Amino acid sequence: MASTITWIYADRLKTDPERPHKVKGRTSFSFSDVRRLILEAALNEDFDRVCPKPGKPTKNSLVAVLLRMVA
Repeated sequence: MASTITWIYADRLKTDPERPHKVKGRTSFSFSDVRRLILEAALNEDFDRVCPKPGKPTKNSLVAVLLRMVA
C-alpha cells in the first residue's frame, strides 16, 4: 500500500524529482527519489498544519463510568 501511495504521489508531481545519483543513459527517476521528496515534505515545518500531531486523547465517558463502578 505504501508503494502504491508513493507512486501516486510521483504521478501527480509537476516536474520530475532531482536525481542525486544520476545514472548514465537513464532519464527516469527512481522510487528512492520520490521517497526522498516525501521525507522532505514530512520534515517541513508546515507539515503539522496539514497533518497535526495527535493531542491528548478524549476521555471516553462510558469507559470512565464503568471503571468508577468497578473501583
